[in-house]
Amino acid sequence: MNNVLVCFMSCMKNKELWENLLSHNLNSLIFVGDPNISEQFIYKDRILTLKCEDTYEYLPVKVYMMINAILNIPDFDDITHIYKIDDHDTKIPDNLNEMLKTIKLYDYCGQNINYRGPRNWHIGKCSHNNPWNEKIYKGKYKPWCDGGCGYLLSKKAMNYINECNLNREKIHDIYIYEDLMISLLLIDKKIYPNEIEDIIIGDKLNKQKKPTKRRRRRRY
Repeated sequence: MNNVLVCFMSCMKNKELWENLLSHNLNSLIFVGDPNISEQFIYKDRILTLKCEDTYEYLPVKVYMMINAILNIPDFDDITHIYKIDDHDTKIPDNLNEMLKTIKLYDYCGQNINYRGPRNWHIGKCSHNNPWNEKIYKGKYKPWCDGGCGYLLSKKAMNYINECNLNREKIHDIYIYEDLMISLLLIDKKIYPNEIEDIIIGDKLNKQKKPTKRRRRRRY
């Protein structure tokens, strides 16, 4: 049976959302960034605080550090997957906990797989003085699970990502899209994205497909 840890990606400015997020009947936590903490991470009362900036351009750093932290917190030794979900633009159904226990999951999967994307999506979202706020993304695009619709990673996939040993000071220089970064790292390990059925309502999901339409879950 699946044992999924739901990881809500948030930030300090959205703190008013936390009580509601944690009220769902889920094995869950919220992860945020705070560059001023003394340790690499602090986990307390279902809040995972990471030693990194809490801004848009640092989302790849935040997700990478979240994975590392969860792999090093004994409370989560028995999880099979994490489910990364955004905090403010996702609707959580009442029966999500039951679905997560029984749905067929893969090492890397999500509700919406993209095959190409814009190169300027981040411009205007980054910190005013950050270089990414004025430059386009010129890196690779490979099929990836859209972060706004949520994606799941198995413990195996998490370990592969952690073993990449990325320089945390350089991640935000290379990557600007956290969900695409995950795919690029995993595809290098021959782990490809797979599509699952709709179990939450993400920020782009209903714009891209009809909610009643069923599709094959596996792309590879």
